[in-house]
Amino acid sequence: MLFLWTITKHGKIWLDGDAFRQIVMRRLPADFYCQEVSFDGDQNLLNIYITLPEKDAPQKRLALMDKFEEFFRPTGIAVHVHWTRRPHDEFQGKLPLWRRPLTWAIAAGGVASVANLGIRGLAWVIGSTFFGYVVAWLALSEDGNKLISKLISDLKDFRR
Repeated sequence: MLFLWTITKHGKIWLDGDAFRQIVMRRLPADFYCQEVSFDGDQNLLNIYITLPEKDAPQKRLALMDKFEEFFRPTGIAVHVHWTRRPHDEFQGKLPLWRRPLTWAIAAGGVASVANLGIRGLAWVIGSTFFGYVVAWLALSEDGNKLISKLISDLKDFRR
């Protein structure tokens, strides 16, 4: 969904709600879930709706609120976080593992790999997949970027 932020002499500025939701999801701990985001352009206010985990810590909530306010502050957007207590599985529509098509696709691919490549070939495929995932995680995730920066600074300190 697109949200109208403001109208300038050059036209309207629209913001993508799905992009905001992805930005929020990437910065949430694993036990929290972003249910929805909405934006009020008149007030420059981003409303974030987050479901709480079963074991909730108020300090964690305050830290998350501060994190989002700090992240969006340079853009001039204020943030208000709304907390809900519904389980996050309700929003993702999770199916049991054995009822997911991806599970069966992976199983069929595994059987075909063993039949065509043998155990050694399958080991190469699994190793390559794991290596590709690690490289992508390091390059694309915020945590991976922090880890790389820390390693580089540690190496620089070690060389001194």
